[in-house]
Amino acid sequence: MGSNLTRAMLNRGDKPVWCAVNNNGDEQAMAAIDNYDYSNTVHISSFDSSFFLCDSGITWRYAVPIRKTEITQAEVGF
Repeated sequence: MGSNLTRAMLNRGDKPVWCAVNNNGDEQAMAAIDNYDYSNTVHISSFDSSFFLCDSGITWRYAVPIRKTEITQAEVGF
């Protein structure tokens, strides 16, 4: 769950992992998504002993994986 899941995905070889990130906690990272604030969604490429590293070189303490999915016109009634 949360950042632990991101670490497991990186260890499995999933790179990069699309995540909601924050430096205060998993809950705060997900709160931004719940409030439709996608400014802290990034691709996480690695984890060292303390921090997640995103593709732009910024480090984060918490990274919760999220999934983006495509939507078709048929799904919205077009």
